[in-house]
Amino acid sequence: MDSTLKTALPKINILGPDDAGYDEERMRCWNKDVIHRPAAIVQPTTTEEVSQAVKVASSKKLDLVIACGRHGHDCMKEGAMVLDLGKMTEVTVDKKSMTVTVGGGARLGDMDKVCQQHGVACVTGTNPDTGVVGLSTHGGAGYLSRQYGLAADNFVAAEVVTASGAIVHATPANEHKDLLWAVAGGGSNFGVITALTMKAHPMDHVYGGLVINVAPTVAMATRVVRTWRDWMPTQPRTVSVMCVLPCGAPVVPMAVVESDQALVPQAAGAKASLSCSPALQQAFGSGCGAFGACVSVKMLGRKQYHTELQPQLEAMQAEGHHYMSSVNVPHLTDTMVDALVAAARVDHPGGGEIILFSLTGAVADAKVESVAYAGAGRGKSTVWIVIIGSWKPDADGANRAKTKAWVQRVKEEMKALGGAESAHPLEGNMDADQGGLVQQVWSSNELRLREIKAKYDPDNFFKCNRNIKPTAAAYPVHS
Repeated sequence: MDSTLKTALPKINILGPDDAGYDEERMRCWNKDVIHRPAAIVQPTTTEEVSQAVKVASSKKLDLVIACGRHGHDCMKEGAMVLDLGKMTEVTVDKKSMTVTVGGGARLGDMDKVCQQHGVACVTGTNPDTGVVGLSTHGGAGYLSRQYGLAADNFVAAEVVTASGAIVHATPANEHKDLLWAVAGGGSNFGVITALTMKAHPMDHVYGGLVINVAPTVAMATRVVRTWRDWMPTQPRTVSVMCVLPCGAPVVPMAVVESDQALVPQAAGAKASLSCSPALQQAFGSGCGAFGACVSVKMLGRKQYHTELQPQLEAMQAEGHHYMSSVNVPHLTDTMVDALVAAARVDHPGGGEIILFSLTGAVADAKVESVAYAGAGRGKSTVWIVIIGSWKPDADGANRAKTKAWVQRVKEEMKALGGAESAHPLEGNMDADQGGLVQQVWSSNELRLREIKAKYDPDNFFKCNRNIKPTAAAYPVHS
């Protein structure tokens, strides 16, 4: 197929299975477990080239997958045409309108580098290697979410190439406002996003880093998590504390941030201590913190948000063989905490972690219908639980099977206790066999999403995702 594509798209770099560099290119994925052999890797550099590629793929009825940050399950789908946006990484900041526009292939690190120069930040994730568009169009949560909401809550405009190859500019005020609403949570179901504009927020230095709660026993770890659960929703929205249960480790690490620019000294060369944040001082200011465990705060300090804080978890989220799933819970009950700690401490596969992310503050402010993101969890959930299993490959695949079974068991246990499906960008992709969960994920937003899908992609060309199928049912356009 690659030879016919090269003829049809002569100005675009295309790699096929017989080309030098093909194997190297397809292996550049975060999750080494899901790398397959696509029929072709197409690498456009402009929106017009994306449009041409979509038209060709559509006319040839090819499976099309979109690769941005290359963290998703389908970014190197077997036999598909991969539309690799990795050369479209431009980031621009408009201080007058306080917006940031990123190319479809930009990663968080690309965004952070440019935003740092202008003293602003957008709501993004916590791994600089992640693609901005892929993460954000599935919700997108990070250190600033309690203060400013999800990434999807901050969309201002999107440039989208639809299934017909049309280049559409969607804003809240034009005839394509329905499309902007849909991509703010609906992922790649509606087209290829070649540029995304988001709200920017003033951000330079913060106080934060990693706190290590020493909790060698199950009882101590349980106490730490329960206390975090009760403490987090009561804190100022500028405070974010993400709780981690590493498999088999005698500690409960926490990623801690105080982002209040008035509390943290901003002058060049300024010093700061834990006392600059009353909330963090109360929680971690003594040798035995408020969470009931001895704590190490050596890694806390005044840090530049983009260059020092954002990369802090990158080493912990390194590429490798991973299997991930997640669930939103309305309330993290004692029974849930007991089960999670036991899963991480007692009955675990060897590698991985369980991450607890607070969905309080601004995340819970938005109404379910405000953006397309996860109607099943929006406003109903207080904690997002991410279960990540990692392993080293072995000849018979036993390590993978054991790890996958562990991840799925933990998720199903949380669902049995009252959890709801998550719309995490890797959730639907990593569990490729869970395509029937659309209604569970988008809940009351599903019907409107299907109607918008019918408008922009009536033949379901963009189907290599957690697929929203089109419907012709009439549904009012949201205003």
